[in-house]
Amino acid sequence: MEMGKRFASASMAKVSSLENRLSGLLKPIRPRKEFIHGLGQRIQSGSRAIFVNRVSNWHIFAVLAAGMVSLAVFLAMVGRMLVSLLGKKHAA
Repeated sequence: MEMGKRFASASMAKVSSLENRLSGLLKPIRPRKEFIHGLGQRIQSGSRAIFVNRVSNWHIFAVLAAGMVSLAVFLAMVGRMLVSLLGKKHAA
């Protein structure tokens, strides 16, 4: 248990040292007011609702396409089964 505490304190010391070095290198910046205003406008606009509607429409189309492919495979299997059964009756 003692080794775990020692490892944790060593890790915290490394993190603290790294934070101190980075705080000297990285300086905070102030974004332009136009950027903040434009970002706020885009967040409040309905563009997300449009994106969500498009995604939900693609979901419906994907389900329909998968259903059509499944139906085609099923009909092909039934057709092949009927051909096989009818072919055996005529051969006998």
